[in-house]
Amino acid sequence: MNESVVVIGGGIAGVTSALELANSGLKAYLVEREAAIGGQAASFCCKATDVCAKCSVCLVPQKLKEVTTHPQVSILPSSIVTGVSGEAGNFRVEVWQKPQYVSQEKCIACGLCVEVCPTEPKAIHSPCPEAIPYSYVIDESQCLRLRGEKCNLCREICPTNAIAFGHEPERQELDVGAIIVATGFEVFDAREVGSLGYGRLPNILTGLDLERLFARNGSLELPSNGEKPEKVAFVQCVGSRNENHGYCSQVCCKYAMRFARLIKYQNPDAEVTIFYIDLQTAGKGFAQFYEQCRVSIRFIRGVPVEILEGSSGRLELRFEDISKGKTSRETFDLVVLSVGMVPRKGSWDLARILGINLGDYGFFDTRSPIDSNKTNVDGIFLAGTCQGPKDIPDSIAHGIAAAQKARELLG
Repeated sequence: MNESVVVIGGGIAGVTSALELANSGLKAYLVEREAAIGGQAASFCCKATDVCAKCSVCLVPQKLKEVTTHPQVSILPSSIVTGVSGEAGNFRVEVWQKPQYVSQEKCIACGLCVEVCPTEPKAIHSPCPEAIPYSYVIDESQCLRLRGEKCNLCREICPTNAIAFGHEPERQELDVGAIIVATGFEVFDAREVGSLGYGRLPNILTGLDLERLFARNGSLELPSNGEKPEKVAFVQCVGSRNENHGYCSQVCCKYAMRFARLIKYQNPDAEVTIFYIDLQTAGKGFAQFYEQCRVSIRFIRGVPVEILEGSSGRLELRFEDISKGKTSRETFDLVVLSVGMVPRKGSWDLARILGINLGDYGFFDTRSPIDSNKTNVDGIFLAGTCQGPKDIPDSIAHGIAAAQKARELLG
């Protein structure tokens, strides 16, 4: 048995798995396709009011710092798995690493390169503030130099000589005893529901947009004019529980209520409404949290079918009010679409490389319905939302369980 493990995916579940393995004395290789680890959760915001919202976002930066300094963890950023051979206990994993034109060791994130970059959008940019390592990255599709044109502005102005365009892709083979897949999720593209206006009307946001807005500004402002909204609507189940996505994303009701309470806390005069089909209130203490929210937040069981911009610039939301059995209209300053979780687009390719199965909706499938970590291939385990929708605490717990099963396999 080879006492090392490849963890594919550097989100919160993958980071947790790598830490669990490393703390038990095993070597962990953390393979992340992006230039920084952290995944979606690294851009989430704290939703505390006068009390903790128990969203567990605060655990993410702590685990990221631990994993980057752990001697038993090797992080391979900008990397993908391109081949796997062998069997449980003795896998050979082929990893291809894209060129990193900005040295993560030398970059001090001064931003001078961004100022001189002539492209729009900028070819060089920073990751989210919580990203680790915090190093600027170059988008090959935008960079003039990498597209064959003459440009050297960013390299000339860099005070630490962190930019080097001569780097080539690197290929390496890792001999490991087990593999943990923790590739995470993508959010549903709300543009697919054209009647809800996302992408056309500036004051319609997704839940992920709201996360990043609060993480950046600490409060809610209208994208159109910077004013504070007085009427806010949350629309649940956008991209979930329909013909193509017949599952519940499980986290949407929780983050909508937490945000609604945060908005009311910062602006007590604001009116916040949540439109829903059914509320997912599972989880310790969440039913009680829902009852507390009902005191100040309006809940309407109804399905919004269209959002239009009125003559005043406000948003007119037309919805089916299930309790009253009729179609109604109401105007809002801001509408937040609670988009669901969907599998990553590269899941099929990775499943083919690993020889593991996908489920009905495109998430990675498990060997048994009572074990959500084991796949149909011995020695390959699942962690986090690549197996199905989960919140941060559940993703952490799932990552720990995957590491424990890999450790048991390796003795």
